[in-house]
Amino acid sequence: MIALAWRNLWRNKTRTLLTAFGIAFAVFLVSFAMSMQGGSYDDMIKAATRFYTGHAQINQRDFVTDSKLEQTVPNASALREQLQNRFALVALPRVQAFGVVSKDERSIGGMLVGVDFMAEAAQLDLFKKISAGGLPRGPDQALVGAAMARNLGADLGDDIVILGSGKRGGVAAMALSIGGILDTGQSELDRSLLFAPIESVQEAFDLDDEVHNLVLVLEDYAQGAVLAQSVDELLQQDQSYRTWQQLLPEVEQGIELDRVTAEIFYYILLILVSFAVLNTFVMVIFERTREFGMLMALGLRPWQIIGQVQIEAFFLGLSGALIGLVLSAVLVAYLSEVGIPLSAYGEAEAAAKEAFAKLQAGSITHMYPAFSIASMATAPLVLIVGTQLSALFCMLRVRRLNPVTALRVE
Repeated sequence: MIALAWRNLWRNKTRTLLTAFGIAFAVFLVSFAMSMQGGSYDDMIKAATRFYTGHAQINQRDFVTDSKLEQTVPNASALREQLQNRFALVALPRVQAFGVVSKDERSIGGMLVGVDFMAEAAQLDLFKKISAGGLPRGPDQALVGAAMARNLGADLGDDIVILGSGKRGGVAAMALSIGGILDTGQSELDRSLLFAPIESVQEAFDLDDEVHNLVLVLEDYAQGAVLAQSVDELLQQDQSYRTWQQLLPEVEQGIELDRVTAEIFYYILLILVSFAVLNTFVMVIFERTREFGMLMALGLRPWQIIGQVQIEAFFLGLSGALIGLVLSAVLVAYLSEVGIPLSAYGEAEAAAKEAFAKLQAGSITHMYPAFSIASMATAPLVLIVGTQLSALFCMLRVRRLNPVTALRVE
């Protein structure tokens, strides 16, 4: 029956080839589009998490909502060492405090963030946005947002004073010189943030070996959720571990919305192709009615004839799916190496950069498709199953076929 089904498939070569290439085109289009979609999601997540937030963070639980100076993670150095020794990650300590930033007669409110500049620059992309000067090298230097510097009338080398309240209620004061100006392109950050060496901020605000954030950078962002239970074992009861999904919910929600919308389009396309296959088997029924009547007159059961046509449908679906899958895999393999430059999209590049900026993303110059089981298997499986169902739906009428009447059909 298998050999007979294969020969029957090529009795009308034109129709078989048209149907097979229709299936192949749908498989190619959907598989490639899903690979591009998956690759763009990976790029978006990597850019967003490597800009400032990291892949996960450890905080004092109440600090997530209140952000008070006294809500710290104690013994930060020991915890940081434990995390880095036990897991494949880098832990970046940060402290933050609110205060008044002054230069001469001008004063504005801002948030002072104490960081390890060298470690942060090696792992994250935020400090690649320095528009003037460079990373602070000394304990009395600061990196100031471009809008804040403009509002203060300050420039490189100018002295600024930060006044705030220390952890024990005393006055915290810092005198810093501007070693660099940061221009992220995000007005809220550039207007309110300034960065200083973490040791200097801890000393000024009486924080000792305490931090407000331990920013975790993982080898693979997908491991953030996997490590949750293991990391929690090292934390105190009042401390929390948050993954990038909790830190950047707008990124995850945007990805999910785009994924669902795209999947609806993909399945509509696959269903339309399945209807085209259905039309092919409707024509088969009318053309081969006499043949089926003769086979039944020779003693074949209806289920045997249906089974033979189902094998034909399987070969048809499999042939089209393999052609489309091979074409898609070759193109995805090539583009995953060279990428698609965003500059090729002209005005779309500016819109993409603006959207990424709103999501706290870094600069993305190329898009790379990504292989995945879902992208490579979804369309072939759906169309192979769709082809089988189309053939079965058409062939069910064979059960009611009268051999004598069928043999008289012209």
